[in-house]
Amino acid sequence: MTGMELHCDTCARQRNFERPARSDHPRATCPDRACTACGAAIVVAPVILLMDRRSRVTLQQGRRKAA
Repeated sequence: MTGMELHCDTCARQRNFERPARSDHPRATCPDRACTACGAAIVVAPVILLMDRRSRVTLQQGRRKAA
């Protein structure tokens, strides 16, 4: 496991964080980290961009007939 020092919000100090041992992760390098002192996790999730794929509707003003 590769360790790095990061600020732990639970411990309120610099702590060593390591990758958790996971066999279900599809990539060889898991981006998530866990504090070695208290076990608090930093989960790195991919950014997901949601787009509205509905077709746009344009409103046209109706024509009024002069009375």
